[in-house]
Amino acid sequence: MTTPRDTTPGGAPPGETPARRPDLEPDVERLHRAIVREPSDPEEGREPVPWWLWVAAVVAIFWAGWYVGRYGGTFDTRTHVALRRGDEVVTAVARTQDSTVAVNPVQAGQDIYTRRCAVCHQPNGQGMAGAFPPLVGSELVTGPPETVVRVILHGLQGPVVVAGQTYNGAMPAWGNQLDDSDIAAVATYIRQWAPNAAPPVDTALVAKLRAADASRTQPWTAEELHGAGGASR
Repeated sequence: MTTPRDTTPGGAPPGETPARRPDLEPDVERLHRAIVREPSDPEEGREPVPWWLWVAAVVAIFWAGWYVGRYGGTFDTRTHVALRRGDEVVTAVARTQDSTVAVNPVQAGQDIYTRRCAVCHQPNGQGMAGAFPPLVGSELVTGPPETVVRVILHGLQGPVVVAGQTYNGAMPAWGNQLDDSDIAAVATYIRQWAPNAAPPVDTALVAKLRAADASRTQPWTAEELHGAGGASR
């Protein structure tokens, strides 16, 4: 009868050093168990939209429609009434300006000069040396009224002698931006500017010259103005 071989708790025979028990779980298995213990990833697209979000969207849509209808403007007749009233105001202002030109052309001419001419010729009419000729004491301004009207209508280019000094620049045409009464007013204003003391310019003269030179597209020169009966050089 064979006697069972006595072993130590470590599984080694008597008198032998127990060997270290090998790991029976591979690394992959241990990692897999750790992953299994983690909760599963959430999946999108399966959760229903909260009811309160639907209600909020519907309320927002109805409120937006009401707001546009109430304050959008084009859906309200009051907008057109306001526009009509605006046109009436503009018309009234235009009539007032026309009345001002008719009653006080010097005042109207000063307003036009301040907005259109003072940048170059300066508020005092003295111009800028070597760049823009003065209007005070200028032969172009104080000479025949046709000269200054033609210059304002179509502009001026090339050398010109003013108060004994030669200027070689260019003045833009204002005929497309100012009507006959405006041109007559600003011409009258600069012609009466002391010490100019020249007679006023009539609107009818501006209309006559505008019609006579309607085909002109280039600015005037000093030679042309002199030949057309312009101011002395």
